[in-house]
Amino acid sequence: MADNPLVSFVDAVRMTFNSYGWILTLVSLDVLRQIHYFAAEQFPKYWRVVGRIEGVIKSPWNRLSSFTQYRLSRILRFVLIVVIGAFLFSAAFDTEPIRAWMEALVRLWQAVPTILQFVAYLLLAIGQFVAIFWFLSKGGVEVLMPEDIKTSFDDVWGQDQVVGRVKETLSLLEDPDLIEAKGGYVPGGILLYGPPGTGKTLIAEALAGETGKPFVLIEPGAFQAMFIGVNILKVKSLYRRLRKLSLRYGGVVAFFDEADVLGRRALSTGGQGGLRTG
Repeated sequence: MADNPLVSFVDAVRMTFNSYGWILTLVSLDVLRQIHYFAAEQFPKYWRVVGRIEGVIKSPWNRLSSFTQYRLSRILRFVLIVVIGAFLFSAAFDTEPIRAWMEALVRLWQAVPTILQFVAYLLLAIGQFVAIFWFLSKGGVEVLMPEDIKTSFDDVWGQDQVVGRVKETLSLLEDPDLIEAKGGYVPGGILLYGPPGTGKTLIAEALAGETGKPFVLIEPGAFQAMFIGVNILKVKSLYRRLRKLSLRYGGVVAFFDEADVLGRRALSTGGQGGLRTG
């Protein structure tokens, strides 16, 4: 209509409303709704009258049980969606409302190959990111199964006092329920502190060899990541693996090498390891 200079603005508006009468209907309904809200806010008597009318209308509905109200509301909602969809599809496909849903289903079936192709491309794009994050969350953890561990406490030299304390803690883990029932405390981990080369990792591996449990070595940079959120995935992946090994073998020995790195407090002259047993 804008290209036709012979049509005035008023005639153009009238022709638009004649072609799209539903726009005028929606505008009229919204105007009535705003008038209703304004009158309810400004005139208490009007609100009381509306409340009485609503009470009369809802009275038969309130007599129904909650289950019946729920079922009827679902049926009415479904019917309303079908009716609205029929009119929308009828306007979009230029057909009768009764045949609109059938036309929509036919066109949807014809578009299935295109939809599947789009979904395949979308899944491929998402799968690439998932694969990248999955590979990034798997590094920095080494697992030794019990049959692969040949180290024992006899292989640890020069750390008799530390080995004695580890054996003492190990004896507490043989029957932790009994100790806790008597009011005792069973430690969940051991902190091995010392400069590099003093045998912290060897003691942890020897503990796993003595108990016949899997040995999990967590390297210092296991939880460091370039992208935000990958370190959280690494933590979840690690503890998921520890849980599986613990359920399968009845326990697991996890050694956090240079545990002070996790708190960003690493020392330049020394290091420490955190040993978790479970």
